Amino acid sequence: MSTILVVDDDPNVRQLLREFIEMEGHQVLEAAEATSARRVLAQQAVDLIFLDVMMPGESGTSLCHCIKDDPECRDIKVVLLTGFEGERSWSQGLRSGADIFLVKPVNRQRIKVLLEELLSPESKA
Repeated sequence: MSTILVVDDDPNVRQLLREFIEMEGHQVLEAAEATSARRVLAQQAVDLIFLDVMMPGESGTSLCHCIKDDPECRDIKVVLLTGFEGERSWSQGLRSGADIFLVKPVNRQRIKVLLEELLSPESKA
């Protein structure tokens, strides 16, 4: 079982992701914004983060940069979530160091495939 952090200011998105992730047998931690996410990361080992791009305060892309620059966190897989589709959003997401860029809304099958791919032993090597 892996531990997954869901960071999104929308409680409905957090709840939906929690349900999809728990159906796959993983533990879910939640944060509504970057400051709370940092507290969780300081206290708990996390294998994967679903991180919303647009949040009050610090953006998801900024937090992703920090995560990937931190020697203790850089190996955590990050899926950036956005409601905006487009070349600019996509390139900003990838420049932040994210492993995957996912456009909302999400569905259970897509989350299942992402979990399988990102948490497989081969992807951690």
